[in-house]
Amino acid sequence: MSLSSLRELSSHWTGRLAHYNTHRNDEHLNALYEETRRFVGLHLENDLCRSEYWSRVPLHRRLAVLLYLVDQGAVEWTARNGRHVFLALPNAEDWVSHQPELRPFAKPTLELVAALRHDAARRARSRRS
Repeated sequence: MSLSSLRELSSHWTGRLAHYNTHRNDEHLNALYEETRRFVGLHLENDLCRSEYWSRVPLHRRLAVLLYLVDQGAVEWTARNGRHVFLALPNAEDWVSHQPELRPFAKPTLELVAALRHDAARRARSRRS
C-alpha cells in the first residue's frame, strides 16, 4: 500500500489510532501497516478465506476494517509474548451490531471478529501445550 493510501486511511481514524494523523514520522504508520498485514496474512487468512465476503476482498480492505475496529475500540492491538496481536474485546460483537454505518457489512465484520477470537483461542491452546 502506498504512503498516500496509508495517509488517506489514517485520516478517517478518530479514536484510538487518531494520533497517527499527527505523526511527522511516516515510519510509525508504515510499521502499524506492516504489523497488521503480517497478522492478517499469517493468523487470520485460514479463517477469512472460508468467508464468501472476505475471500473476495483484497488484503488492504481487511487491514482497513481491522484497523477501523481498533480505532473505534472494539479490538485491541497489544503485545503478547513478544508479538503484536489483535484481540476482540468482550463487547465487540455487540458494538458491531449497534453501529448503523456497519449495518450493510455486519455479517463480514462479525466474521472478522470471530476470526480474531478463533486466533486467540488457538494461541491460548498452543501456550498450554
